[in-house]
Parts: sequence; C-alpha cells; structure tokens
Amino acid sequence: MNIKDERDVARQAANVLGALFQVGAPILTSEAVGRVSDENGTLVVPADYAFAIWGPIFLLCLAYAAYQALPKNRESLFLRRVGWFSAAAFFSNGLWEILFPARQFLLAQVVIVVIFACTAVAYLRLACSERGVLSAAGRWLVALPFGLLFGWITAATLVSFVTTLVALGLLEGGTGEAMLGAALLLAGSLVASTVLLAGKNAPPQGYLAYAAAVLWALAAVVVNQYDASVLTTGAALVAPVPVALVVASKLFGGRPSRRRKRALSSDTPA
Repeated sequence: MNIKDERDVARQAANVLGALFQVGAPILTSEAVGRVSDENGTLVVPADYAFAIWGPIFLLCLAYAAYQALPKNRESLFLRRVGWFSAAAFFSNGLWEILFPARQFLLAQVVIVVIFACTAVAYLRLACSERGVLSAAGRWLVALPFGLLFGWITAATLVSFVTTLVALGLLEGGTGEAMLGAALLLAGSLVASTVLLAGKNAPPQGYLAYAAAVLWALAAVVVNQYDASVLTTGAALVAPVPVALVVASKLFGGRPSRRRKRALSSDTPA
C-alpha cells in the first residue's frame, strides 16, 4: 500500500469514527445539552422539538460514512477534497456535545464555529463542483447529509452565540438581547441565501436539505418566542422570505425548457 492509499484509508476511517463519535459522545457527559441550554435561555432559542433534527442528521452522517468507506470510493477525487473536512466536523460536533454540558461555553462556541467552517467548506466544494461529480447514490448519501448538517449548523452557530453571551453574564435579557437576537436571525438568513446562491451546481438533495434545516430552525424560534419577544419573533418571520425566494428561483427559474432549447438551436446558423 503506497502513501496515497494509506491517506485514503485514514480519511475513510476518520469519517467512520467521527460519525460514530458524534452519536456516542453524549454518553460521556453527566448532563443533557437541553438542560444546560434551558438554564441559559435566550430569546432566539428554538422550541425543543426542533432538536429532533439531530436524529436524521446522525443517521445520514452514518450513511455517508459507510458510503465513503466503500473500497470503490477510496480513490474518489471529490471525496478526497471533502473527506477530511467532514471528518473534522463530526469529531468537533462530538467534542461540542461534551464541552457544552460541562459548561465550557466559550470553548464550545469556538468549536461550533469550527464545525460551521468545516461543513461550509465541504458543502461549498460540493455545490461549486462540476455537474455530475456525484452519482445518484452520492447525491442522496453525500449531498443530503452535507446539506442538512450545514443548514442546521448555520442556524445553531448564531443561536449559540447568544447563549454563550448569556451564560457568560455578558447579556442579561431585555431590549439589548432582543435586538441582537433579531439582528443575528436576519444575518443568518442572509448567510443562508448567499450559500444557496453560491452553490450553482449543488444537487437538489443538497440545497433543499440545507434550506429545510434553516427554515425548520426559524419556524421553531417563532413557536418558542412568539409570546416572549415581538422583535425576535418578527425577525424569525421575515428571515425565511429570502431563503424561500432563492430556493424557488433555483427550482423553477434559470433553465430553459427542452422545447425552448430545441427552438433556439434550430434558429442558430450552422
């Protein structure tokens, strides 16, 4: 086995171990993430049901890890470009699940930013790749997990920032927290819209999953905060609009129909 093969095997193993670690990490903690989050409640935290999205995320990440570990995918140029970033995201996610319940809030915030950066690189490398870089199986087992994880982490990074400030005693509720929360929700919407626009070649499984995770988080903020803050609730109601418009434009605009393509080609001089 040459050095390149060894690196490929190491990358595949890292993704499998990372996907397992992020599922099993909560076993190593003495307290639940939800309980610590409730102790440091903010005006932008989503309703509890929203966190059920981790179930599908974990399952899809395990499916991705198994898919990329297949011998036939060992030398995939695309998986070589994204594999170390996905593995780093998985391990970092497991680390966050240990740090946050341990009330290491500042370290946890740093780690979630690392997760965001790793998932952003992996997703955008997919979204900006040439069309057809993934097979049909790859679109479901790579693009879908990347999109769902990155979408949720996009929202979680901003929400976690407010939680960190509250936990450190730097934010004590009131108008200041509401204004910051509203600003971050709108900023998250702009980030999500930019990501969707940047990924011109993203498979639908990827960008729809990304948008769905962001919209899921925003809807849960409305459900949880509608009677607590008019400002953050209003921001959470406005924020989905640009995201939904970008998704609609990707689904229904920009590509001429086959009939129109044939008509254009027939009018073109030889």
